[in-house]
Amino acid sequence: MEVTQPTLLPIDECEEWIWDILDSTKDSGFEYLVDEEKEFLIFNTNDFHADTKALFKISKLTGMRLAQIRTHICYTELCFYRSSNLISKNR
Repeated sequence: MEVTQPTLLPIDECEEWIWDILDSTKDSGFEYLVDEEKEFLIFNTNDFHADTKALFKISKLTGMRLAQIRTHICYTELCFYRSSNLISKNR
């Protein structure tokens, strides 16, 4: 029996899901970074309300886990990541 790796969504679809799940459209944007081991999607917004169910749903649908939340004067940055090793195997 062959074990297959899960298929992960392309990063642009992850962005769409995060935007939709967090329902955050005001002054929001993404930054994408990748290194040898991980890829990061950083979501910047000033319209964020913490919701653990939403964060769990993002992880389940996109394979991206929340690494850090930073806030400063109504500005929030959420850093999501996933293994880039899985990405290269799926290409």
